[in-house]
Amino acid sequence: MKIILLFLLSSQPTEAEAIALGRRFNRIECYNNKLYLSPRIGQSIAQFVTGDSFNLISVTDEINYRIYDFQITPFAVYINRGTALEKFFITSGKKETIYASRDISSFTLTPGDEIVLCDRQTHELIFLDFTYEVKFKIENINIEDVQWHDTLIYALATNRIHIYDEHGNLIENRTIPEPSNRIVVGDRDILVFAEQNNYIYRAGVEWRRIEFPFAISDICIKNNVFIILDGSRNYIHSYNRNDF
Repeated sequence: MKIILLFLLSSQPTEAEAIALGRRFNRIECYNNKLYLSPRIGQSIAQFVTGDSFNLISVTDEINYRIYDFQITPFAVYINRGTALEKFFITSGKKETIYASRDISSFTLTPGDEIVLCDRQTHELIFLDFTYEVKFKIENINIEDVQWHDTLIYALATNRIHIYDEHGNLIENRTIPEPSNRIVVGDRDILVFAEQNNYIYRAGVEWRRIEFPFAISDICIKNNVFIILDGSRNYIHSYNRNDF
């Protein structure tokens, strides 16, 4: 097991022009060079077109349908409702429940349509195969957020990142500068932050604190651009990663 020590630098990028969305969202995802957003409570996932123009993917007709986070694939939308992980088939409109628990904090998809999810009720990181049967578990662990990138799983605990391979073997523990509840991983970046703070931490040889003139709700990485949904939840900001 490899332990990474903590160092810290600080910077502030040039503010980008904000784009008004015309409505409030809670999460943002970058997929196939497109932006998708979801409200905390709503019936649709919105594909951003321009300004306040969206293509809507209706996923339910339920009232007070909660969307804690989601992921898009060519044929389906996966939605974490907090108490259930659901799969909505875009073409047929059918929906199925993949997993249920009282407190699902986060999930991520692998290229093979397997799922890794964080169950805070049972204190487990659970790996589901492509048939959604339990493949294996990591027990006695409290994970806030999880991301799959390349062949690795990045599981964010309160004060560190546990990095696993696809078989659940621990590759590395990495200490983070302060408690965080979100992690975003790209080809060259690991970002951690706490929602509604106005700064993020970016991993490198040392951690770099990057401050913004607004609070942060969510972030996704599109090519070399960081797309930030701000704390008001109805503006997005774009920054080139080389600006930091």
